[in-house]
Parts: sequence; structure tokens; C-alpha cells
Amino acid sequence: MSDVLATIKADHDNVKSLFGKYKAATGTEKVTLAKTLIAEIKAHSAAEDASIYSDYSKFGLSASSNKQEHAEINKMVADAAAASSNEAVVTKAVTTFIAHSDEEESQQWPAIKAKLSSSESSSLAAQFVNAKKSAA
Repeated sequence: MSDVLATIKADHDNVKSLFGKYKAATGTEKVTLAKTLIAEIKAHSAAEDASIYSDYSKFGLSASSNKQEHAEINKMVADAAAASSNEAVVTKAVTTFIAHSDEEESQQWPAIKAKLSSSESSSLAAQFVNAKKSAA
């Protein structure tokens, strides 16, 4: 059985890992990694919106600020996609995403863990994975 928070955390960690590689890269590799980061962040945001955020009220949380942050991140990501060779633009989008994901993990997940059954978690994990595939 999958755990939705572990699935999302793996996705957060993947972006952090890619960003580390991006910062160390140069030339065409840097542009390729920028495009990968942009695609990963877009798919991740769409997948969270389609899965766990749809149930946030069940956990006593509001997803509206998260969705607003996703909209802001997606705008930055669109700017980064248009300028994938502009390191400052890409870095701003990724660091904003990382701050958002750290906030989710530390401030929101404890409330979710307290109220999420393992079957709900498994179902949300499947929704997240499927939504991410269709968004990619």
C-alpha cells in the first residue's frame, strides 16, 4: 500500500536533487536540467491539486493558500520555461517551490497524518501518481 505523503516527499526530494545538479551544471546540461525541473514542478503542482488538495478540508486545513502558491510557482515556472537559460529566473522558481514544499511537510503534514487512514492515503497516492503522469 502506498503512502501519499511518502510519495509526495519523494517528489519534493527529486526536485531538490535535480536543483543540486542544476546548480553544479554548465552549458547545455544546465539548460536541459532547467527544462526537467520546470516539467517536474508543473506536473507535481497539477498532481497535488488533483489529489491531496481536493481533500484538505477533511484534515481541518485549507488548500486555498497552497493553490495560490502553486499558481504563483506556475507563473514563475512559465517565466523560467520561456527563459530556461536564465539562471536567476529558474532559481527563483525552484527555490520558491522548495520553500513551499518544506512548509507543507513541516506545517501541514502533521495534521494530515493524524487524520488520514492507510486506505485513504493509498487512494490519494494513486490519484497523485496518475495525475502526475497525465500532467507530464
